[in-house]
Amino acid sequence: MTDPGRGRRIRRIMLRILGVLAVLLVAAAGVGAWWWADRGEDWLERNVRERIGRMIDEASVPGYTFRMDALLVDTRTGHLRANNVVLDFDEVLLDSLRSGEFRYLFAARAGSIELRGLSFWRLLVWREFRVEAFEMREPELYYLVGGERVALSAPFTRLQPGGGRAISLVRADTLIVRGAAAKVEDLSGSLPVMDLSGLAVAGYAVRITMDQRRSGVRLTIGDTELGFDSLRTQLPDGDRFHIGHTSLSRHGMRGLMRDIRLIPAPVDTTDRTQPRKPVIDLAVDSITLQGLDIDRLIAQQALHIGELVVRGMRLKVVLDKTLPPGEPITRALPAASLLAIPFAIRIDTLTLLRASGTYHERDPDTRRWGRVPFRQIEGRFTHITNFGPAIVEHPKIEGGFSLLLFDSARVSGRYTAELDGSDRFTVMATVTDLPLENLNSATRPLLRIQVNGGRLHRMDLRMEGDDRRARGDLALNYTDLLVRVEPGTPRELRHSMFGSVLETMLKEAYGGGLSADRERNFSIDRDQNKAIITYLWHATREGLARNLAPEAWERMRSMLRTDAEQRREQRSLRKQRREERQEQR
Repeated sequence: MTDPGRGRRIRRIMLRILGVLAVLLVAAAGVGAWWWADRGEDWLERNVRERIGRMIDEASVPGYTFRMDALLVDTRTGHLRANNVVLDFDEVLLDSLRSGEFRYLFAARAGSIELRGLSFWRLLVWREFRVEAFEMREPELYYLVGGERVALSAPFTRLQPGGGRAISLVRADTLIVRGAAAKVEDLSGSLPVMDLSGLAVAGYAVRITMDQRRSGVRLTIGDTELGFDSLRTQLPDGDRFHIGHTSLSRHGMRGLMRDIRLIPAPVDTTDRTQPRKPVIDLAVDSITLQGLDIDRLIAQQALHIGELVVRGMRLKVVLDKTLPPGEPITRALPAASLLAIPFAIRIDTLTLLRASGTYHERDPDTRRWGRVPFRQIEGRFTHITNFGPAIVEHPKIEGGFSLLLFDSARVSGRYTAELDGSDRFTVMATVTDLPLENLNSATRPLLRIQVNGGRLHRMDLRMEGDDRRARGDLALNYTDLLVRVEPGTPRELRHSMFGSVLETMLKEAYGGGLSADRERNFSIDRDQNKAIITYLWHATREGLARNLAPEAWERMRSMLRTDAEQRREQRSLRKQRREERQEQR
Protein backbone atom coordinates (compact mmCIF):
# COMPACT_ATOMS: atom_id res chain seq x y z
CA MET A 1 0.00 0.00 0.00
CA THR A 2 1.07 3.54 -0.66
CA ASP A 3 2.15 5.54 2.37
CA PRO A 4 -0.04 8.71 2.56
CA GLY A 5 2.57 10.52 4.58
CA ARG A 6 5.20 9.90 1.92
CA GLY A 7 2.97 11.46 -0.76
CA ARG A 8 2.43 14.56 1.36
CA ARG A 9 6.19 14.93 1.88
CA ILE A 10 6.83 14.71 -1.87
CA ARG A 11 4.22 17.41 -2.57
CA ARG A 12 5.79 19.69 0.06
CA ILE A 13 9.21 19.21 -1.51
CA MET A 14 7.82 20.02 -5.00
CA LEU A 15 6.09 23.13 -3.70
CA ARG A 16 9.30 24.32 -2.07
CA ILE A 17 11.22 23.75 -5.38
CA LEU A 18 8.57 25.64 -7.35
CA GLY A 19 8.64 28.43 -4.83
CA VAL A 20 12.43 28.71 -5.09
CA LEU A 21 12.14 28.73 -8.89
CA ALA A 22 9.47 31.43 -8.74
CA VAL A 23 11.68 33.52 -6.49
CA LEU A 24 14.60 33.03 -8.87
CA LEU A 25 12.41 33.97 -11.86
CA VAL A 26 11.14 37.06 -10.10
CA ALA A 27 14.68 37.96 -9.14
CA ALA A 28 15.87 37.33 -12.67
CA ALA A 29 13.00 39.43 -14.02
CA GLY A 30 13.89 42.16 -11.60
CA VAL A 31 17.54 42.02 -12.55
CA GLY A 32 16.50 41.94 -16.24
CA ALA A 33 14.20 44.91 -15.77
CA TRP A 34 16.94 46.81 -13.93
CA TRP A 35 19.46 45.88 -16.64
CA TRP A 36 17.07 46.79 -19.42
CA ALA A 37 16.19 50.10 -17.80
CA ASP A 38 19.86 50.90 -17.20
CA ARG A 39 21.65 49.37 -20.19
CA GLY A 40 19.18 47.30 -22.27
CA GLU A 41 18.21 49.91 -24.79
CA ASP A 42 21.85 50.78 -25.42
CA TRP A 43 22.66 47.10 -25.92
CA LEU A 44 19.75 46.59 -28.29
CA GLU A 45 20.56 49.72 -30.25
CA ARG A 46 24.23 48.70 -30.50
CA ASN A 47 23.33 45.23 -31.74
CA VAL A 48 20.81 46.62 -34.21
CA ARG A 49 23.45 48.95 -35.61
CA GLU A 50 25.91 46.06 -35.83
CA ARG A 51 23.35 43.85 -37.56
CA ILE A 52 22.49 46.57 -40.09
CA GLY A 53 26.20 47.09 -40.70
CA ARG A 54 26.69 43.36 -41.33
CA MET A 55 23.70 43.32 -43.69
CA ILE A 56 25.20 46.18 -45.68
CA ASP A 57 28.60 44.47 -45.77
CA GLU A 58 27.10 41.14 -46.89
CA ALA A 59 25.08 42.83 -49.62
CA SER A 60 27.99 45.00 -50.78
CA VAL A 61 29.90 44.39 -54.01
CA PRO A 62 33.50 45.46 -54.65
CA GLY A 63 33.43 48.82 -56.39
CA TYR A 64 30.27 50.01 -54.64
CA THR A 65 30.25 52.57 -51.82
CA PHE A 66 27.46 53.23 -49.32
CA ARG A 67 27.25 56.18 -47.00
CA MET A 68 24.73 58.20 -45.00
CA ASP A 69 24.93 61.33 -42.88
CA ALA A 70 23.16 59.93 -39.82
CA LEU A 71 21.39 56.82 -38.56
CA LEU A 72 18.83 57.56 -35.83
CA VAL A 73 17.52 54.57 -33.85
CA ASP A 74 14.79 54.64 -31.19
CA THR A 75 14.37 51.12 -29.78
CA ARG A 76 11.41 52.09 -27.61
CA THR A 77 9.18 53.08 -30.56
CA GLY A 78 10.81 50.90 -33.18
CA HIS A 79 11.76 53.99 -35.19
CA LEU A 80 14.77 54.08 -37.51
CA ARG A 81 15.74 56.95 -39.81
CA ALA A 82 18.68 57.36 -42.17
CA ASN A 83 19.40 60.79 -43.67
CA ASN A 84 21.09 61.58 -47.00
CA VAL A 85 21.63 57.99 -48.03
CA VAL A 86 23.89 57.41 -51.05
CA LEU A 87 24.75 54.21 -52.93
CA ASP A 88 27.24 54.67 -55.77
CA PHE A 89 29.59 52.63 -57.93
CA ASP A 90 33.12 53.26 -59.10
CA GLU A 91 33.55 54.22 -62.76
CA VAL A 92 35.96 51.30 -63.25
CA LEU A 93 32.91 48.99 -63.09
CA LEU A 94 31.71 50.34 -66.45
CA ASP A 95 34.27 48.12 -68.20
CA SER A 96 32.96 45.12 -66.26
CA LEU A 97 29.45 45.94 -67.47
CA ARG A 98 30.57 46.16 -71.09
CA SER A 99 32.45 42.87 -70.82
CA GLY A 100 29.44 41.08 -69.33
CA GLU A 101 30.94 40.45 -65.89
CA PHE A 102 28.10 42.55 -64.46
CA ARG A 103 24.61 42.62 -66.00
CA TYR A 104 23.66 45.94 -64.44
CA LEU A 105 24.95 48.76 -62.27
CA PHE A 106 22.75 50.59 -59.79
CA ALA A 107 23.17 53.90 -57.99
CA ALA A 108 20.74 55.70 -55.71
CA ARG A 109 20.42 58.54 -53.28
CA ALA A 110 17.59 59.59 -51.00
CA GLY A 111 16.90 62.55 -48.75
CA SER A 112 15.73 60.19 -46.02
CA ILE A 113 14.70 56.58 -45.40
CA GLU A 114 12.40 56.11 -42.45
CA LEU A 115 11.16 52.91 -40.81
CA ARG A 116 8.37 52.96 -38.26
CA GLY A 117 7.29 50.07 -36.06
CA LEU A 118 10.47 48.09 -36.70
CA SER A 119 10.65 44.82 -34.73
CA PHE A 120 14.24 44.89 -33.50
CA TRP A 121 13.97 41.54 -31.70
CA ARG A 122 12.80 39.79 -34.87
CA LEU A 123 15.73 41.35 -36.69
CA LEU A 124 18.22 40.09 -34.12
CA VAL A 125 16.76 36.69 -33.23
CA TRP A 126 14.95 35.48 -36.35
CA ARG A 127 16.74 37.67 -38.93
CA GLU A 128 13.44 39.02 -40.18
CA PHE A 129 13.12 42.65 -41.24
CA ARG A 130 9.53 43.57 -40.30
CA VAL A 131 8.21 47.13 -40.18
CA GLU A 132 4.82 48.78 -40.00
CA ALA A 133 5.82 51.49 -42.47
CA PHE A 134 8.77 52.07 -44.79
CA GLU A 135 8.99 55.56 -46.30
CA MET A 136 11.54 56.90 -48.76
CA ARG A 137 11.57 60.60 -49.63
CA GLU A 138 12.86 62.16 -52.87
CA PRO A 139 15.00 59.25 -54.02
CA GLU A 140 17.02 59.45 -57.24
CA LEU A 141 17.61 56.10 -58.92
CA TYR A 142 20.08 55.38 -61.70
CA TYR A 143 20.07 52.02 -63.50
CA LEU A 144 22.79 51.24 -66.04
CA VAL A 145 22.42 48.02 -68.08
CA GLY A 146 24.56 46.29 -70.65
CA GLY A 147 21.86 45.22 -73.10
CA GLU A 148 20.88 41.97 -71.39
CA ARG A 149 17.55 41.35 -69.73
CA VAL A 150 17.72 41.84 -65.95
CA ALA A 151 15.32 40.08 -63.59
CA LEU A 152 13.30 42.34 -61.31
CA SER A 153 14.45 40.29 -58.35
CA ALA A 154 18.15 40.72 -59.18
CA PRO A 155 18.87 43.46 -56.58
CA PHE A 156 17.40 41.27 -53.82
CA THR A 157 19.58 38.25 -54.57
CA ARG A 158 22.45 39.91 -52.72
CA LEU A 159 20.37 39.66 -49.55
CA GLN A 160 19.97 35.89 -49.80
CA PRO A 161 21.16 33.83 -46.84
CA GLY A 162 24.91 33.50 -46.75
CA GLY A 163 26.77 31.94 -43.85
CA GLY A 164 23.58 31.98 -41.79
CA ARG A 165 23.84 35.70 -41.09
CA ALA A 166 21.73 37.50 -43.71
CA ILE A 167 18.01 38.20 -43.36
CA SER A 168 15.48 35.71 -44.67
CA LEU A 169 12.41 37.95 -44.79
CA VAL A 170 11.62 41.59 -45.54
CA ARG A 171 8.07 42.58 -44.68
CA ALA A 172 6.37 45.99 -44.57
CA ASP A 173 2.74 46.73 -43.85
CA THR A 174 3.07 49.98 -45.80
CA LEU A 175 5.73 51.05 -48.29
CA ILE A 176 5.70 54.67 -49.47
CA VAL A 177 7.96 56.41 -51.99
CA ARG A 178 7.51 60.15 -52.49
CA GLY A 179 8.86 62.44 -55.21
CA ALA A 180 11.18 59.91 -56.83
CA ALA A 181 13.16 60.35 -60.04
CA ALA A 182 14.74 57.55 -62.07
CA LYS A 183 17.00 57.17 -65.07
CA VAL A 184 17.74 54.01 -67.03
CA GLU A 185 20.57 53.91 -69.57
CA ASP A 186 21.77 51.08 -71.81
CA LEU A 187 25.46 51.08 -72.72
CA SER A 188 24.86 48.72 -75.64
CA GLY A 189 22.60 51.27 -77.33
CA SER A 190 19.83 48.73 -77.93
CA LEU A 191 17.54 50.45 -75.41
CA PRO A 192 16.80 54.17 -75.18
CA VAL A 193 17.72 56.38 -72.26
CA MET A 194 14.70 56.79 -69.98
CA ASP A 195 14.02 59.59 -67.49
CA LEU A 196 11.15 59.38 -65.03
CA SER A 197 10.08 62.14 -62.63
CA GLY A 198 7.47 62.65 -59.95
CA LEU A 199 7.25 58.95 -59.09
CA ALA A 200 5.03 58.07 -56.13
CA VAL A 201 4.46 54.53 -54.86
CA ALA A 202 2.18 53.25 -52.10
CA GLY A 203 2.46 49.51 -51.46
CA TYR A 204 0.71 47.51 -48.78
CA ALA A 205 1.56 44.08 -47.32
CA VAL A 206 4.92 44.00 -49.11
CA ARG A 207 6.81 40.76 -48.52
CA ILE A 208 10.20 39.67 -49.89
CA THR A 209 11.16 36.13 -48.95
CA MET A 210 14.69 34.76 -49.44
CA ASP A 211 14.36 30.98 -49.51
CA GLN A 212 17.55 29.56 -48.02
CA ARG A 213 16.96 26.03 -49.29
CA ARG A 214 16.21 26.98 -52.90
CA SER A 215 18.26 30.19 -53.00
CA GLY A 216 15.32 32.00 -54.57
CA VAL A 217 13.69 35.39 -54.08
CA ARG A 218 9.92 35.78 -53.95
CA LEU A 219 8.22 39.18 -53.95
CA THR A 220 4.54 39.55 -53.07
CA ILE A 221 2.53 42.75 -52.64
CA GLY A 222 -0.98 43.31 -51.35
CA ASP A 223 -2.50 46.48 -52.77
CA THR A 224 -0.36 48.89 -54.77
CA GLU A 225 -0.87 52.40 -56.13
CA LEU A 226 1.77 53.81 -58.48
CA GLY A 227 1.93 57.08 -60.36
CA PHE A 228 4.38 59.44 -61.99
CA ASP A 229 4.26 62.89 -63.54
CA SER A 230 6.21 62.19 -66.72
CA LEU A 231 8.43 59.70 -68.48
CA ARG A 232 10.79 60.88 -71.21
CA THR A 233 13.18 59.04 -73.45
CA GLN A 234 15.18 59.72 -76.59
CA LEU A 235 15.35 56.90 -79.12
CA PRO A 236 18.59 55.99 -80.94
CA ASP A 237 17.41 57.75 -84.13
CA GLY A 238 16.90 61.02 -82.26
CA ASP A 239 13.11 60.86 -81.91
CA ARG A 240 11.75 61.73 -78.45
CA PHE A 241 9.05 59.78 -76.61
CA HIS A 242 6.99 61.25 -73.78
CA ILE A 243 4.29 59.96 -71.43
CA GLY A 244 2.45 62.40 -69.18
CA HIS A 245 0.70 61.72 -65.88
CA THR A 246 0.29 57.98 -65.31
CA SER A 247 -1.36 55.95 -62.56
CA LEU A 248 -1.56 52.19 -61.94
CA SER A 249 -3.61 50.30 -59.35
CA ARG A 250 -3.14 46.68 -58.35
CA HIS A 251 -6.40 46.48 -56.40
CA GLY A 252 -8.43 47.94 -59.28
CA MET A 253 -6.30 46.10 -61.90
CA ARG A 254 -6.31 49.26 -64.00
CA GLY A 255 -4.05 51.95 -65.35
CA LEU A 256 -4.28 55.31 -67.09
CA MET A 257 -1.66 57.10 -69.18
CA ARG A 258 -2.19 60.60 -70.55
CA ASP A 259 -0.51 62.80 -73.15
CA ILE A 260 1.58 60.21 -75.02
CA ARG A 261 3.75 61.75 -77.72
CA LEU A 262 6.37 60.62 -80.23
CA ILE A 263 8.20 63.74 -81.39
CA PRO A 264 10.42 63.37 -84.48
CA ALA A 265 13.98 64.61 -84.44
CA PRO A 266 14.54 67.98 -86.18
CA VAL A 267 15.15 67.57 -89.92
CA ASP A 268 17.84 69.55 -91.73
CA THR A 269 15.97 70.48 -94.92
CA THR A 270 19.16 71.90 -96.48
CA ASP A 271 20.97 68.55 -96.33
CA ARG A 272 19.87 66.72 -99.48
CA THR A 273 22.30 63.83 -98.91
CA GLN A 274 20.55 62.35 -95.89
CA PRO A 275 18.68 59.12 -96.70
CA ARG A 276 14.90 59.18 -96.91
CA LYS A 277 12.87 57.70 -94.10
CA PRO A 278 9.30 58.14 -92.86
CA VAL A 279 9.09 60.92 -90.28
CA ILE A 280 6.43 59.99 -87.71
CA ASP A 281 4.71 62.49 -85.44
CA LEU A 282 2.36 60.78 -82.98
CA ALA A 283 0.13 62.08 -80.19
CA VAL A 284 -2.39 60.17 -78.04
CA ASP A 285 -4.82 61.75 -75.59
CA SER A 286 -4.97 58.75 -73.26
CA ILE A 287 -4.46 55.00 -72.92
CA THR A 288 -6.64 53.07 -70.48
CA LEU A 289 -5.62 49.66 -69.13
CA GLN A 290 -8.31 47.36 -67.72
CA GLY A 291 -7.59 43.97 -66.18
CA LEU A 292 -3.92 44.83 -65.68
CA ASP A 293 -2.22 41.90 -63.92
CA ILE A 294 0.46 43.61 -61.83
CA ASP A 295 1.22 40.39 -59.90
CA ARG A 296 2.17 38.61 -63.09
CA LEU A 297 4.18 41.61 -64.23
CA ILE A 298 6.22 41.53 -60.99
CA ALA A 299 6.53 37.77 -60.49
CA GLN A 300 6.88 36.61 -64.11
CA GLN A 301 7.78 39.81 -66.00
CA ALA A 302 4.79 39.14 -68.25
CA LEU A 303 2.43 41.89 -69.41
CA HIS A 304 -1.21 40.77 -69.26
CA ILE A 305 -3.97 43.31 -69.99
CA GLY A 306 -7.66 42.54 -70.31
CA GLU A 307 -8.49 45.57 -72.47
CA LEU A 308 -6.26 48.36 -73.74
CA VAL A 309 -8.16 51.41 -75.02
CA VAL A 310 -6.36 54.08 -77.08
CA ARG A 311 -8.29 57.37 -77.32
CA GLY A 312 -7.64 60.36 -79.53
CA MET A 313 -4.61 59.17 -81.49
CA ARG A 314 -3.31 61.64 -84.09
CA LEU A 315 -0.70 60.33 -86.53
CA LYS A 316 1.23 62.24 -89.17
CA VAL A 317 3.64 60.45 -91.51
CA VAL A 318 5.89 62.41 -93.88
CA LEU A 319 8.05 60.83 -96.61
CA ASP A 320 10.29 62.95 -98.86
CA LYS A 321 11.10 60.88 -101.95
CA THR A 322 13.37 63.57 -103.31
CA LEU A 323 15.98 62.34 -100.83
CA PRO A 324 18.21 59.39 -101.77
CA PRO A 325 17.05 55.93 -100.64
CA GLY A 326 18.71 54.60 -97.51
CA GLU A 327 20.05 51.16 -96.72
CA PRO A 328 17.32 48.54 -97.15
CA ILE A 329 15.85 47.33 -93.85
CA THR A 330 13.88 44.10 -93.59
CA ARG A 331 10.52 44.84 -91.99
CA ALA A 332 8.54 42.11 -90.29
CA LEU A 333 4.77 41.80 -90.51
CA PRO A 334 2.80 42.66 -87.32
CA ALA A 335 2.41 39.06 -86.08
CA ALA A 336 6.11 38.31 -86.58
CA SER A 337 7.10 41.51 -84.75
CA LEU A 338 4.83 40.52 -81.85
CA LEU A 339 6.29 37.01 -81.62
CA ALA A 340 9.83 38.42 -81.63
CA ILE A 341 9.31 40.50 -78.46
CA PRO A 342 11.58 38.93 -75.79
CA PHE A 343 9.01 38.98 -72.96
CA ALA A 344 5.48 37.65 -72.68
CA ILE A 345 2.65 39.91 -73.81
CA ARG A 346 -1.05 39.21 -73.70
CA ILE A 347 -3.66 41.83 -74.60
CA ASP A 348 -7.10 40.28 -74.75
CA THR A 349 -8.68 43.29 -76.49
CA LEU A 350 -7.18 46.38 -78.12
CA THR A 351 -9.66 49.18 -78.86
CA LEU A 352 -8.91 52.27 -80.93
CA LEU A 353 -11.26 55.27 -80.57
CA ARG A 354 -11.43 58.67 -82.30
CA ALA A 355 -8.12 58.33 -84.15
CA SER A 356 -7.00 60.28 -87.21
CA GLY A 357 -4.01 60.35 -89.50
CA THR A 358 -2.44 62.07 -92.49
CA TYR A 359 0.13 60.79 -94.97
CA HIS A 360 2.32 63.33 -96.77
CA GLU A 361 4.60 62.35 -99.65
CA ARG A 362 6.89 64.43 -101.85
CA ASP A 363 7.34 63.23 -105.42
CA PRO A 364 10.88 63.28 -106.89
CA ASP A 365 9.62 64.38 -110.34
CA THR A 366 7.06 67.05 -109.50
CA ARG A 367 8.91 68.14 -106.31
CA ARG A 368 5.52 68.72 -104.69
CA TRP A 369 3.77 67.31 -101.63
CA GLY A 370 0.72 65.07 -101.88
CA ARG A 371 -1.65 64.44 -99.01
CA VAL A 372 -3.94 61.54 -98.03
CA PRO A 373 -6.15 62.17 -94.96
CA PHE A 374 -7.70 59.52 -92.69
CA ARG A 375 -10.38 60.49 -90.20
CA GLN A 376 -12.71 58.89 -87.65
CA ILE A 377 -10.56 55.79 -87.30
CA GLU A 378 -12.04 53.13 -85.01
CA GLY A 379 -10.86 49.58 -84.41
CA ARG A 380 -11.13 46.57 -82.15
CA PHE A 381 -8.65 43.68 -82.18
CA THR A 382 -8.53 40.59 -79.95
CA HIS A 383 -5.99 37.95 -78.87
CA ILE A 384 -2.80 40.01 -79.29
CA THR A 385 -0.23 37.77 -77.65
CA ASN A 386 3.10 35.98 -77.96
CA PHE A 387 2.43 33.83 -74.88
CA GLY A 388 2.40 30.13 -75.79
CA PRO A 389 -0.59 28.91 -73.69
CA ALA A 390 -2.67 31.90 -74.86
CA ILE A 391 -1.79 31.15 -78.51
CA VAL A 392 -2.98 27.55 -78.06
CA GLU A 393 -6.30 28.90 -76.82
CA HIS A 394 -6.60 31.63 -79.47
CA PRO A 395 -4.24 30.93 -82.41
CA LYS A 396 -4.86 34.14 -84.37
CA ILE A 397 -5.30 37.89 -84.00
CA GLU A 398 -8.75 38.98 -85.13
CA GLY A 399 -10.22 42.44 -85.51
CA GLY A 400 -12.30 44.96 -87.38
CA PHE A 401 -11.76 48.61 -88.32
CA SER A 402 -13.49 51.58 -89.92
CA LEU A 403 -12.42 55.04 -91.07
CA LEU A 404 -13.23 57.96 -93.36
CA LEU A 405 -10.93 58.27 -96.39
CA PHE A 406 -10.37 61.62 -98.13
CA ASP A 407 -12.94 63.09 -95.72
CA SER A 408 -15.79 61.41 -97.60
CA ALA A 409 -15.51 57.67 -98.32
CA ARG A 410 -16.43 55.19 -95.60
CA VAL A 411 -13.95 52.31 -95.25
CA SER A 412 -14.65 49.21 -93.16
CA GLY A 413 -12.78 45.94 -92.93
CA ARG A 414 -11.55 42.86 -91.09
CA TYR A 415 -8.02 41.67 -90.29
CA THR A 416 -6.78 38.29 -89.08
CA ALA A 417 -3.20 37.06 -88.57
CA GLU A 418 -1.96 33.59 -87.62
CA LEU A 419 0.27 33.36 -84.52
CA ASP A 420 1.92 30.06 -85.50
CA GLY A 421 4.96 31.73 -87.08
CA SER A 422 3.71 31.24 -90.66
CA ASP A 423 3.08 35.01 -91.19
CA ARG A 424 -0.25 34.18 -92.85
CA PHE A 425 -2.84 36.97 -92.71
CA THR A 426 -6.10 38.03 -94.32
CA VAL A 427 -7.43 41.52 -94.99
CA MET A 428 -10.92 42.34 -96.25
CA ALA A 429 -11.89 45.97 -96.85
CA THR A 430 -14.81 47.83 -98.41
CA VAL A 431 -14.77 51.43 -99.64
CA THR A 432 -18.09 53.14 -100.43
CA ASP A 433 -19.27 56.42 -101.93
CA LEU A 434 -16.10 58.33 -102.84
CA PRO A 435 -16.39 61.46 -105.03
CA LEU A 436 -13.32 60.95 -107.19
CA GLU A 437 -12.53 64.69 -107.29
CA ASN A 438 -11.40 64.28 -103.65
CA LEU A 439 -8.37 62.35 -104.90
CA ASN A 440 -6.87 65.58 -106.22
CA SER A 441 -5.00 66.28 -102.97
CA ALA A 442 -2.81 63.30 -103.93
CA THR A 443 -3.05 63.00 -107.73
CA ARG A 444 -2.39 66.64 -108.65
CA PRO A 445 0.89 67.14 -106.75
CA LEU A 446 2.18 63.57 -107.19
CA LEU A 447 1.03 62.75 -110.76
CA ARG A 448 -0.01 66.13 -112.17
CA ILE A 449 -3.38 64.51 -112.91
CA GLN A 450 -6.57 66.38 -112.11
CA VAL A 451 -9.79 64.43 -111.58
CA ASN A 452 -12.74 66.41 -112.98
CA GLY A 453 -15.56 64.00 -112.24
CA GLY A 454 -16.73 60.53 -111.35
CA ARG A 455 -17.84 58.56 -108.32
CA LEU A 456 -16.60 55.34 -106.77
CA HIS A 457 -19.75 53.60 -105.58
CA ARG A 458 -18.05 50.58 -104.04
CA MET A 459 -14.71 48.79 -103.91
CA ASP A 460 -14.23 45.40 -102.21
CA LEU A 461 -10.74 44.07 -101.53
CA ARG A 462 -9.87 40.60 -100.29
CA MET A 463 -6.19 39.84 -99.71
CA GLU A 464 -4.56 36.66 -98.36
CA GLY A 465 -0.82 36.49 -97.97
CA ASP A 466 2.29 35.89 -95.93
CA ASP A 467 5.76 37.38 -95.72
CA ARG A 468 6.57 36.52 -99.35
CA ARG A 469 3.46 36.70 -101.52
CA ALA A 470 -0.20 37.71 -101.53
CA ARG A 471 -3.18 37.08 -103.75
CA GLY A 472 -6.82 38.02 -103.73
CA ASP A 473 -9.48 39.82 -105.69
CA LEU A 474 -10.81 43.33 -106.05
CA ALA A 475 -14.31 44.32 -107.14
CA LEU A 476 -14.86 47.84 -108.48
CA ASN A 477 -18.01 49.82 -109.26
CA TYR A 478 -17.47 53.38 -110.52
CA THR A 479 -19.08 55.75 -113.03
CA ASP A 480 -18.16 58.79 -115.16
CA LEU A 481 -14.45 58.98 -114.38
CA LEU A 482 -13.03 62.15 -115.99
CA VAL A 483 -9.39 63.25 -115.71
CA ARG A 484 -7.01 65.69 -117.37
CA VAL A 485 -3.43 66.80 -117.03
CA GLU A 486 -3.19 69.43 -114.30
CA PRO A 487 -3.33 72.95 -115.74
CA GLY A 488 0.06 74.65 -115.73
CA THR A 489 2.03 71.47 -116.40
CA PRO A 490 5.07 72.41 -118.53
CA ARG A 491 4.82 71.37 -122.19
CA GLU A 492 7.95 69.21 -121.96
CA LEU A 493 6.27 67.15 -119.23
CA ARG A 494 2.71 67.18 -120.51
CA HIS A 495 3.20 64.82 -123.44
CA SER A 496 5.31 62.34 -121.44
CA MET A 497 2.69 61.71 -118.79
CA PHE A 498 0.11 58.97 -118.47
CA GLY A 499 -2.47 61.62 -117.67
CA SER A 500 -2.27 63.11 -121.15
CA VAL A 501 -3.08 59.73 -122.66
CA LEU A 502 -5.97 59.19 -120.25
CA GLU A 503 -7.24 62.72 -120.86
CA THR A 504 -7.32 62.04 -124.58
CA MET A 505 -9.18 58.76 -124.02
CA LEU A 506 -11.89 60.52 -121.98
CA LYS A 507 -12.80 63.16 -124.56
CA GLU A 508 -16.43 63.31 -125.56
CA ALA A 509 -15.48 62.22 -129.06
CA TYR A 510 -14.43 58.85 -127.64
CA GLY A 511 -17.34 58.35 -125.25
CA GLY A 512 -16.55 60.66 -122.31
CA GLY A 513 -16.10 59.35 -118.75
CA LEU A 514 -15.24 55.73 -117.94
CA SER A 515 -17.59 53.46 -116.00
CA ALA A 516 -17.24 49.84 -114.87
CA ASP A 517 -18.67 47.24 -112.50
CA ARG A 518 -16.47 44.14 -112.39
CA GLU A 519 -14.22 41.93 -110.25
CA ARG A 520 -10.65 40.82 -110.99
CA ASN A 521 -8.11 38.71 -109.08
CA PHE A 522 -4.46 39.59 -108.53
CA SER A 523 -1.18 38.17 -107.25
CA ILE A 524 1.86 40.15 -106.05
CA ASP A 525 5.24 39.54 -104.45
CA ARG A 526 6.10 41.34 -101.24
CA ASP A 527 8.93 43.82 -100.95
CA GLN A 528 10.30 42.82 -97.53
CA ASN A 529 11.81 46.27 -97.06
CA LYS A 530 8.32 47.79 -96.93
CA ALA A 531 5.79 47.83 -94.10
CA ILE A 532 2.39 46.14 -94.24
CA ILE A 533 0.64 49.40 -95.26
CA THR A 534 2.75 49.53 -98.43
CA TYR A 535 2.03 45.81 -98.97
CA LEU A 536 -1.72 46.58 -98.86
CA TRP A 537 -1.31 49.54 -101.22
CA HIS A 538 0.59 47.45 -103.78
CA ALA A 539 -2.18 44.83 -103.67
CA THR A 540 -4.85 47.52 -104.12
CA ARG A 541 -2.91 49.14 -106.95
CA GLU A 542 -2.56 45.80 -108.75
CA GLY A 543 -6.28 45.10 -108.32
CA LEU A 544 -7.19 48.55 -109.63
CA ALA A 545 -4.92 48.15 -112.65
CA ARG A 546 -6.52 44.83 -113.53
CA ASN A 547 -9.99 46.34 -113.16
CA LEU A 548 -9.24 49.46 -115.16
CA ALA A 549 -7.36 47.66 -117.93
CA PRO A 550 -10.47 46.22 -119.72
CA GLU A 551 -12.12 49.64 -119.88
CA ALA A 552 -8.86 51.24 -120.93
CA TRP A 553 -8.32 48.70 -123.70
CA GLU A 554 -11.92 49.00 -124.84
CA ARG A 555 -11.60 52.77 -124.88
CA MET A 556 -8.35 52.46 -126.77
CA ARG A 557 -10.02 50.25 -129.39
CA SER A 558 -12.90 52.73 -129.52
CA MET A 559 -10.38 55.53 -130.06
CA LEU A 560 -8.74 53.59 -132.90
CA ARG A 561 -12.10 52.86 -134.52
CA THR A 562 -13.22 56.48 -134.16
CA ASP A 563 -9.91 57.77 -135.51
CA ALA A 564 -10.10 55.33 -138.46
CA GLU A 565 -13.62 56.46 -139.26
CA GLN A 566 -12.57 60.09 -139.06
CA ARG A 567 -9.64 59.43 -141.38
CA ARG A 568 -11.93 57.66 -143.86
CA GLU A 569 -14.37 60.56 -143.73
CA GLN A 570 -11.55 63.03 -144.22
CA ARG A 571 -10.16 61.05 -147.18
CA SER A 572 -13.63 60.81 -148.72
CA LEU A 573 -14.14 64.55 -148.23
CA ARG A 574 -10.78 65.39 -149.80
CA LYS A 575 -11.54 63.07 -152.73
CA GLN A 576 -14.92 64.72 -153.24
CA ARG A 577 -13.35 68.18 -153.21
CA ARG A 578 -10.72 67.14 -155.79
CA GLU A 579 -13.42 65.79 -158.04
CA GLU A 580 -15.41 69.00 -157.71
CA ARG A 581 -12.36 71.10 -158.64
CA GLN A 582 -11.70 68.91 -161.66
CA GLU A 583 -15.29 69.32 -162.89
CA GLN A 584 -15.02 73.09 -162.57
CA ARG A 585 -12.01 73.09 -164.84
